[in-house]
Parts: sequence; structure tokens; C-alpha cells
Amino acid sequence: MKNPKIENNDEASAISYEASIRYLVEKSNRRAWTVAFIFAAIAIIAVAAVIMLTPLKTVEPYVIRVDNAGMVDIITTVKTEDLTQNEALDKYFISQYVKAREGYYYNILNQDYLLVQMLSTPEIAELYRKIYEGKSARQEALKNDNEVSIDIKSVVLGESAGAKTATIRFDATTRKTGAQPQILGTAAKIVTLSYDYYPDNPQSEEERLKNPLGFKVTAYRIDDEIIR
Repeated sequence: MKNPKIENNDEASAISYEASIRYLVEKSNRRAWTVAFIFAAIAIIAVAAVIMLTPLKTVEPYVIRVDNAGMVDIITTVKTEDLTQNEALDKYFISQYVKAREGYYYNILNQDYLLVQMLSTPEIAELYRKIYEGKSARQEALKNDNEVSIDIKSVVLGESAGAKTATIRFDATTRKTGAQPQILGTAAKIVTLSYDYYPDNPQSEEERLKNPLGFKVTAYRIDDEIIR
């Protein structure tokens, strides 16, 4: 005859085991539902974010240019309202322009030559090119054994008849290079110019990297400064 206590213990153990299994299953289900709810919430938030950002998406037209070598670049523009009245920025472009135009370094002459034209309106660029044309061309006089360094003293911004203007004072020092370098002379100069920004003008990617805001010199005059 079986002991009643042993049978009761077996039944109790079986009930306890079933209860444990049921508890674990219910706990697992709750965990699965919790994880599913979290992922569903993340998905809803992501969809809502995309919907909210969609109106901000705009289509910007652009032109693709292919040169004779088959190279492709994109012609872009900058919106006028993105420009700000920034005195430091104006002075930077002006000083770079004057240094490239009035300075002379034979090894980078072509680089400066192209930069000045890029930063000039067509009329000013044409006048600049004449400096390097003909028998009295600048490179014929200075050749590859002279250099002209520019030391800018001041850049004063102004306005005249609605146009942006600048007055630049600088020293131009001519040096003989080579085995026996020497200073040939220093001249005090003053440049008066007008300038503006043309961000809507199409530019190649290379031009945009060098002149992102479409800075252009619209008038240019250089004189000897009279020191009293």
C-alpha cells in the first residue's frame, strides 16, 4: 500500500511544475508583446519624422557640363539671401584679388592669372589680360628672375552711388631672384575698386570651390600713393 504523504507530495510537485511552466510562458508572452510594442512605436515615430521632413525637401535644378576630354562637372548657384554683409569676408576677397593681380611670381603666374580673371567682370578681365599682351607684356619685362611681393597696409570699405567700393594701400617690392637675390625697389601704391557678389551666376565646381559667393571686381584703378 502506497504512502498517502508521498502521493500528495507528487501531486503538489506536479501542480507546482505546471504553474512554473505557465508562469514562464506568460512572462515570455508579456516580454514579446513589450518588445513588439517598442518596435512598433519606433516605426511610428520614424514614419512621422519622414512625413514631417517631406515638405522641407526641395528640387534644385542644375546643369551638367561635359568638356572636350569627357570630364563632367556640375554648374551650381548660391541663393542671394544666403549672403550676409560680412566685412571680414569682403576684405579677404579684396586682398586676395589685389595680391594676385599686382604680385608677380613666375612659378605661379598662370594660377594668379586665372584667379584674377575669375574674380573680375568680363570688362575688367579684358583690361587685365592686356597687361600680359604685346611686346611690353609684364612677363617679358620681369621674366623668370624677378618677383613682386605685395604687402597690404590697409583695406577701407565704402559705398558710392549704391556700389560697394574699397580703397587698398600696399607696398609693392620688386626683388631680383637667383643666385644673388636683391631688392630692386619698393613702391607705395593705392588701389580704388568697386565690387559686388553675383551668387546666381553659373559656375563650375572648380570655380565654386575658389569663389563660392561669386565675388567680382567691377571697376579697378591703381595709382602711386603720394606720401607727404
